[in-house]
Amino acid sequence: MDNELENMRQQMAILQEKLNKQTIVDDRAIRRAIKRGMGSINKRYLIISIIALAMIPYGYWAFVAINGLSIPLWIASSVMMLMVVAFSYFNGRSLRNPQLTEGNLHDTMRQVAAAKRRDSNWMWIGIPMAMAWAVWVGWEMAQKLSSEEFKFFMPFFIICLVAGILIGLAVHFKTQRHYREILDQIEDLDEE
Repeated sequence: MDNELENMRQQMAILQEKLNKQTIVDDRAIRRAIKRGMGSINKRYLIISIIALAMIPYGYWAFVAINGLSIPLWIASSVMMLMVVAFSYFNGRSLRNPQLTEGNLHDTMRQVAAAKRRDSNWMWIGIPMAMAWAVWVGWEMAQKLSSEEFKFFMPFFIICLVAGILIGLAVHFKTQRHYREILDQIEDLDEE
């Protein structure tokens, strides 16, 4: 009887050790997945920043040099692009911290949730700015073009605006989805 009891204890110890190893492997896998998700978001922020910075000289060429639009419009466009770069840098800053996924998951969750919230709130700034910018461009083009030229310009301008809105919303919702996936993974790991 003692021999059977000792044998059962050894089997329980082996089983407990296997479970502990499995938990460690799951923890590492989930932390790697969280890190990949954060990397994906930061890569998106980097691409957006590069495009926004490239739009500053391109905007001068397209608005002022080619179409003869006003310098204040180009300056306002450039300031908007710099705001996009600043937001992308600021919001992705905490996600670039390599220790974020190594430490306390509650701190990680808090920082990721705050970044998700800022990203979501950015739409309340970005959409009105983009609308004001579109109205300004349309108004200046209406002043510059003849009525016949403006008839050809407006459909093209509207198509470009709709395409820009759709691309912007797709990027925004994809980023929000990545944030949600990271938070879900942290919650799953925290529950174990």
